[in-house]
Amino acid sequence: MPNSIPNDIYQYSLSSAYRAGLTFGGPPVAFLTNHGTHGTGYFESSSGSGRPDDMIQLDSIAYSIDSTGSAAPAEKSACMPHTSVVVFQPTYRFKAPPGTSSSKVKEEVFSMGRNTPMPFRATGGFKSIQTEQKTYSDVKGTIFGFVIPPWQKEVSGDGLVCCFLSEDKKTGGRVKEFEAGEALEVDWAKCGRFHLGFPQEEEYEQLDI
Repeated sequence: MPNSIPNDIYQYSLSSAYRAGLTFGGPPVAFLTNHGTHGTGYFESSSGSGRPDDMIQLDSIAYSIDSTGSAAPAEKSACMPHTSVVVFQPTYRFKAPPGTSSSKVKEEVFSMGRNTPMPFRATGGFKSIQTEQKTYSDVKGTIFGFVIPPWQKEVSGDGLVCCFLSEDKKTGGRVKEFEAGEALEVDWAKCGRFHLGFPQEEEYEQLDI
């Protein structure tokens, strides 16, 4: 891959391929720091968990979030069958008043370009965060992810694709919705280039996507 450029998104595999069952293989955590400081993704399914662990990368450190919402630094050899990373250098920022919804945040970010994927970060207090693992109330921490335009849904996901990590870095989850609490700051940037790496396994070519 070429050298990373700030706010260029590097993605491995398709969202539709992951949903269709290609949930193994992919680049290891060690790959992330070569191409991004921030990112999200899925790890290979772990036995008995019922769902794969989620990945959130903040300030060049990747964390694994399990099915209960417990977070810990990820093993460098752990593989991600679907992931997106970026050298995040935000160029836009606003302070979200208490009660601001995740849909309002998406609307604000999209005001700078509805057809361009945008890496974004929300840091501070949250009144509530609903994740796939559990619901959090009155917590502090960081949500990082991407605002995905409609045309890119089958490639990268739908709407807000993001994860939460608590301030103490011990809990988190894949975010479904959130509401701002006190002192929540949202920053983001426009992506200039989008790089997509395709799986090379034969299983990928057999998928109906």
